[in-house]
Amino acid sequence: MLRRVAMDVSPLRDSKAFRDVFVARTVSVFGIGMLAVAVPLQVYALTGSTVHVGAVAGAEGFALLAGFLWGGVLADRYDRRRLMLRARTAAGIGFALLALNAFLPAPSVAAVYLLAAWDGLATGVSVTALLAATPALVAPDKLVAAGALNALTVRLGSMVSPALGGLVVAGFGVGWNYAAAAAGTLGTIALLTRLPPLRPEVVNEGENPLRAIGDGFRFVVSHRVVGSLMLLGTLFMVAGGIPVLMPAFATQSLDGGATTVGLLFAAPACGAVLASVTSGWAGTVRAPGMALLVASVAGFAALACLGLARHPALAVTILFAYGFVESVEEILRYGLIQSHTPDSHLGRVNALWAAQETGGGAIGALGAGAMGRYLAPGAAIVVYGTVSAVLALALAVTLTGLRTATLRPDPKPG
Repeated sequence: MLRRVAMDVSPLRDSKAFRDVFVARTVSVFGIGMLAVAVPLQVYALTGSTVHVGAVAGAEGFALLAGFLWGGVLADRYDRRRLMLRARTAAGIGFALLALNAFLPAPSVAAVYLLAAWDGLATGVSVTALLAATPALVAPDKLVAAGALNALTVRLGSMVSPALGGLVVAGFGVGWNYAAAAAGTLGTIALLTRLPPLRPEVVNEGENPLRAIGDGFRFVVSHRVVGSLMLLGTLFMVAGGIPVLMPAFATQSLDGGATTVGLLFAAPACGAVLASVTSGWAGTVRAPGMALLVASVAGFAALACLGLARHPALAVTILFAYGFVESVEEILRYGLIQSHTPDSHLGRVNALWAAQETGGGAIGALGAGAMGRYLAPGAAIVVYGTVSAVLALALAVTLTGLRTATLRPDPKPG
């Protein structure tokens, strides 16, 4: 029984190339997490303005989205190994310049803006190239296992790297935080140089970039499995705004304070980590599309129940369960997207998926914030969860292509 549920780590054991990419990605995630702490701390220390803090985060976020879309086009045209190397080199240079700027007697705020955006652009390109390259590094029946390993890296990085970054800043200063990120990036470059060439099977170098992105959209819309996965992802994108309501929910519904808010934020990540390390069954499930839809409905129903909770322990338990189910959904969705997307479109489809994942939180946050102006936080969460669960159930009924989807590769767009 334990062997059936334990995380499948065979991609790390069987593929040296995937192992190198996995380690490089892990180091990169920790570097990005440290940067996410260092930049706002430095900007606030230099300006004393939360407006500047928000603006530099926005600049980096928009650059990241642009990097995803641009990187998707590039990953379907050029050697993905070379693209990852160039993007990580560019990111390393950005980290090094941020460190040099921080060590100056009067650091430049404008330089932080520019270099934060530069890092966002480089990160978007490298992440898209890595996602597009992964199916060539593992066996087709190991894509779900690879997705679970990648998800675990991201979850652990989001939990540990901000705390690590804060400790480095507190103990040594923000400049050494950037320097550590630059040194880690140098290590990832050394690992990526060992990869084999990863050139796309079909290359359309003369196609206009905007037309290439449009072709990626058309593929997604026309493919009954990939399109359905993106549509379902839109629901999770909207639900990504729920954390905006957590401080008010903790105060008004749970009679809690800062400690309660911290536990509410940490609970989904802990649930997601448990889902990742017990994901061994996911690669052998006979109907992954149906399992994905069931997980989606269950996750949104859990959110609806969260809004009714009046005790911190119950709320934390529900959010833990939500994080677990959401991670199962993410792992299955990754495997299905990679399996049903032909190599010629992997870059653009993964770019659209990454952009959806990244931009979704911002869009959901705006919606949750607006709803929180008219409803009590608990009521707003109930409405969010209930409406999302009903819509997910409707999708489960209507999306027959996704219900019957398997993890067998299917390069055809129908």
